[in-house]
Amino acid sequence: MKVLWISDYGNDHQGGAQRSNSLVIDEGIRRGHSIAEFNVGSDDGILHPEYDLLVSSNLEALYHKPRIIEWITTFPKHVRLEHDANRYLSQKDREALFTSCKKAFFLSNFHLKQFVDSYGDYFINTDIIPDPIDSLLFKDQGLDREDKILYVGNMHQLKGTNSLFSYAIENPEEEFVVAGWSQDPYFIQTCHTIPNIDFIGNVRFEEMPNLYNKYKKLFYTPAFYEPYCRSVAEAIFCGMEIISNDLIGCLHHMEEVGKEEMVSQCSRARGLFWESVECL
Repeated sequence: MKVLWISDYGNDHQGGAQRSNSLVIDEGIRRGHSIAEFNVGSDDGILHPEYDLLVSSNLEALYHKPRIIEWITTFPKHVRLEHDANRYLSQKDREALFTSCKKAFFLSNFHLKQFVDSYGDYFINTDIIPDPIDSLLFKDQGLDREDKILYVGNMHQLKGTNSLFSYAIENPEEEFVVAGWSQDPYFIQTCHTIPNIDFIGNVRFEEMPNLYNKYKKLFYTPAFYEPYCRSVAEAIFCGMEIISNDLIGCLHHMEEVGKEEMVSQCSRARGLFWESVECL
């Protein structure tokens, strides 16, 4: 198929959604599909009707583009791969997006439930496919671990980073390692002011399996729900203990199906997506 993949940021962006998109796109190319990508840096000329399939993913940074929602919702064969909470859309545009697509993919039953509870019960033709994670790469290496608490990823209010700071201050006997980044200098500056936090900055994706295997625990308590959270799932695959709250989709997924089945589903996720859309 000729496929147009619409997402606000390209695969060089360091967020979890972009990583997941990249893995699914690579699988589609491996299966013989021709995939063009449209994001914030793309020319609008790529938006033409000569594709067999349109996949829409994160759209927040594209929402301001004139008629982008109309263009997507009137495309004959459109599927929706939802990664987030979708709060940026108006109710009218959100309903048009989901009722016009041939299928909508959510990352967990927890994720879909949040949509139904928040927006209404108009999400039809849905499927649950978790974040794609390579279990051959992310696995417990059986190493002796340092008794430290790790935080990884974007530092932001919604990511619960202030909860990390409070927890570190309240537990001075614990040692913390922060491997992350932020567009707000407050978070990095605060890391340097708390004595038991070692800020090591952003770590390349290829180095993450070793990082997860180096420490005993991962801390992540988001202030808003996470549809799946691939970083927590990767840490679980690598045998880490998780300090968290009940707002993380992959923890609900693991509770539903067990760790072994969760690992299996994530390992097969990129193929499951294409198997589903190829049958439409």
